[in-house]
Amino acid sequence: MSPPRRILPGMDTLASLLSRPGFAEDYQALARVSLDPKRHTSDNGLTHAVAVASRARSLGRANHRSEEECALLELLGHVHDLGKIGGTTHAADSVTLLSKHGVTDTRLLDFVKYHDTNLSWFLASRRGGAPGDGAWRKLAARVDPTLLAIFMVADRVDCPGGHRENPPLVWFLEELRRRGLIGPLVLDVEES
Repeated sequence: MSPPRRILPGMDTLASLLSRPGFAEDYQALARVSLDPKRHTSDNGLTHAVAVASRARSLGRANHRSEEECALLELLGHVHDLGKIGGTTHAADSVTLLSKHGVTDTRLLDFVKYHDTNLSWFLASRRGGAPGDGAWRKLAARVDPTLLAIFMVADRVDCPGGHRENPPLVWFLEELRRRGLIGPLVLDVEES
């Protein structure tokens, strides 16, 4: 495991979280979370989290993000699906569990909350209820759209066909670009 990284003053690192009573057990419980092989090639939730964390950091570096932002992306990779240990796929469950473990940084919690927005918004758009300008403005006010886009791509590191074969993600990235919320991004990197 890499050495602990300070993200922002007072923000947690994976090492600091693992030292908290109960968190290490919950994090390791991701190894017992089965993933749908149609959506993931990773064996379980823990290998997925580790792969996403590594890809998120690599994508952050490739897109010239600050060290603090790269560390945030990496930490997000490790914790974004923690709620799956309870048997659900709702991001809110990950936020609740992180809060239970003393995570109070709203920046991290907001990224966890919004990390899967692309799927629900894509489905809504297909039903004729695409999110309006207000929803996009609210999203951009809560999380940095560029970091969110980078993370969403990283979260597809183990998806068959990669991120470009994920229609909800492709749609979401196109909408972010069309709305001027993100610029050009490097989305394909070799692991360092």
